[in-house]
Amino acid sequence: MNNIIKNSIESISYKISRKIDMKCIGAVLTAFIITRVMVCIVVLFSMIQLPVLSGEGLWRLDTQNLIQDGLTRWDSGWYIGIVQNGYSSKSVAFFPLYPILMRMLNRITGSSSISGLLIANLSFFLALFYLYAITKQDYDDNTAGRAVFYIAAAPSAFFFSTVYTESLFLLFVTAGFYYARKRKWGLACIAGALASATRITGVLVGVFILFEAFWQKGIRFLPKPWSVRNQIDLLRKDIGILPQTIKGIIASIFSVTGIVAYMAYLYREFGDPLAFLHVQGSWGRSVGFDWFLRILQDHSQKLDIFFTIVFIPIVIITFIKFRPSYGLFTLLSFMIPLLSGSILSMRRFVIVFVPCYILLALWGKKLWVDRLIIGISLPLQAYFVVLFSHWYFAG
Repeated sequence: MNNIIKNSIESISYKISRKIDMKCIGAVLTAFIITRVMVCIVVLFSMIQLPVLSGEGLWRLDTQNLIQDGLTRWDSGWYIGIVQNGYSSKSVAFFPLYPILMRMLNRITGSSSISGLLIANLSFFLALFYLYAITKQDYDDNTAGRAVFYIAAAPSAFFFSTVYTESLFLLFVTAGFYYARKRKWGLACIAGALASATRITGVLVGVFILFEAFWQKGIRFLPKPWSVRNQIDLLRKDIGILPQTIKGIIASIFSVTGIVAYMAYLYREFGDPLAFLHVQGSWGRSVGFDWFLRILQDHSQKLDIFFTIVFIPIVIITFIKFRPSYGLFTLLSFMIPLLSGSILSMRRFVIVFVPCYILLALWGKKLWVDRLIIGISLPLQAYFVVLFSHWYFAG
């Protein structure tokens, strides 16, 4: 009897261990703990040792809790304001899902700031599991582990632990990628809808779903070698395959319901379904490329110019090297800020360019590249944390 029980326990333990990816758990915990502890320590000691800027509009949340205070700055105030007072004509630039979740959690925490921080950090933690999974689908555990650590260590990755939407958006993007790759179109659709209710670029998850559905069924867009005849033949073949992608097409269409619902709300409350776009002028953004002339005269955007230049080749290589769903998502994510008329905050926007970190993880197989990425990223993140917590612009 004892042997039967022992064998049963060993059998169950073996099955559980096969389902639980210990390498994934180890990589995620390592990246999350090391980088989040670093952020908290830097905020705490810098707030103790260095004076925080003061003046009109430079509020302090809770001087008794320096970490909470230091991680609640800049746009955090807009989200807290939406939670407490609802939308105004200017705050419509900020999409609704994050404030909705904050308000729901407020019933437990009693604090909008704490609610926002809890949602942000939990979302980031879960997103790292999805990132590991989608990277491992194409590569190996080591590459997946590097991708997870690189995104957690990125210079502006401290935003994943602030009252900002970056971590929530990253969660829905990586979830959308994962479920689309697994052909679970219903779950991919839900992830896309939630992403489009979190940020305007969430609609690009729908683009990912669409082109992933095409790719999985054999639609290849461009023939190799290319010729007019080959292109015509391939086009005929692709059109013939198109009906087989109907589930992905439907998932892609319905993945934008988040932003559609927000537009319906804006029409009802403000009479303008595109108010989130029309308000961009008051934030220094307008459709076009005239930002190039303005940044030549505005030296305050030097860091954002630097990150834009650094990511141009990374985005291009991602577009060329990876499957079209990854490439288009990355390219369009990069182009939207440029089309907005300003590259301000580009250093923050790039931390959700998920395929770029998978590419860096591939390059990181070389030890010197791995050390270079980590050696630059972590100190810069610590520096940006100090800026952010002390009311200096950090993205």
